[in-house]
Amino acid sequence: MARYRQSLALTSRYSRQLERTAARVQRLAEARWNLAPEDFDGSYSRWLDVVVPAVTQAQKQNQRLTTAYLTAYITSETGVRARLKTVGSVAGKNEDGRDLREAWDVPPIRAKQALMEGKELPVAMDIARASAMGLIGLGVYAGARVPMAEMLDATEQTVGYTRVTGGNPCAACMGAADGTVFATDEVFEIHPSCDCVAEPVIDGVEDRVTRPTGQEVFDGLTEAEQNDRIGEAAADAVRGGTPLSDFIGHVDTNVGANWIIQRPLKDVA
Repeated sequence: MARYRQSLALTSRYSRQLERTAARVQRLAEARWNLAPEDFDGSYSRWLDVVVPAVTQAQKQNQRLTTAYLTAYITSETGVRARLKTVGSVAGKNEDGRDLREAWDVPPIRAKQALMEGKELPVAMDIARASAMGLIGLGVYAGARVPMAEMLDATEQTVGYTRVTGGNPCAACMGAADGTVFATDEVFEIHPSCDCVAEPVIDGVEDRVTRPTGQEVFDGLTEAEQNDRIGEAAADAVRGGTPLSDFIGHVDTNVGANWIIQRPLKDVA
């Protein structure tokens, strides 16, 4: 919801820039991944030596980008140059404020647990890799999402936000992107590989243009694209009339806010 279509275009451009940055760091992380079977901890630490600085630098870039985007969006909607409250740097931190190296100690632990449960070494290493790669996007996007949340809550002109899906949304994210206006102090729900962003809602601005909902985005995709986004069985269910909102689920992370997840089809009423 916005007064001007150009404001929505600012959000779309901002979202694409975040996606490109995350993809660049993800490629580096994947290229340098080399978990050694004889030394899980040491080899993982050496991987962190490479990716933590890369993610930290990306976070700095994303924090500057987020400040510029929010300033431009408010200015576009109100015609008055926005003045945002300065927020602290989030560089080197994850979404819940812990240092990246401290917060990212889980992947080798999961590999060891898998071995203790009797899984084969290649399976255990795949589990560690998937866990580690899921951290990269979360870390890069934390450089945008954490300052965005703080600035939205501290800026007088902003009274809330809506969810905008990125280029590869899951069913849960599309279901949640239904135009609902969340309060500025409400947690923006995420998951590993999530590329959704918060779009500000400005106080006193007449809503003249609306962004397509997640359902409308889904309906605009080809059948093959729908299958690729959320899985063929889930896509068949949505095409048959099951609302995307039925796929919204949550999982306890044990370290803060719960993640939003796509519920398995068998759990969808």
